[in-house]
Amino acid sequence: MVDQPKLKTISLSTSWKNHILGYIFSVLLIPVFGVGLALLYWIKQKHKKYRYQFTDTQITSRDDKYQRNIDLVNIEKVEVEQDWIQEKMGVGNITLYTSAFSMTLRGLETPYKLKDLLEKAIYDQKERLKQKEDNKPKKPDHKPGTKERMDYLTGLWQQGLVSDEDYEKERKHFE
Repeated sequence: MVDQPKLKTISLSTSWKNHILGYIFSVLLIPVFGVGLALLYWIKQKHKKYRYQFTDTQITSRDDKYQRNIDLVNIEKVEVEQDWIQEKMGVGNITLYTSAFSMTLRGLETPYKLKDLLEKAIYDQKERLKQKEDNKPKKPDHKPGTKERMDYLTGLWQQGLVSDEDYEKERKHFE
């Protein structure tokens, strides 16, 4: 039995810094008939909504309803998006583009550092896949058993058991 290598897994979630304005606003509204408490609860739920899991081969995004996966080898472009508050707080959104769709990882801390790490992981995974393809055994240029049958026919021709015309006619079937 061959042991499969264990994948490294990193889990991240949206940073509280991404929702700082919502937290501040809801705390300020607490004296107004408890509206701030309801708003604080809503912001906390929104903050906990997204979770991301990174492995050596793919990225998984989960929210309360859906789960989406992207294989690293399919990612064509990685971009960081920040508004001015996110920039000041050191958080941002990372958007991953494939040929079919895009996935946005929201409110992650140190987005540019994460982008660099992701791009390196994508490059490494593509190189591993390329090496795996290069190490695969090559398919023969001929059908299985064809070379043996051609050798047999050549032997019969050399022994004089097959005429030159028949040999040439049959040899064309093996090309």
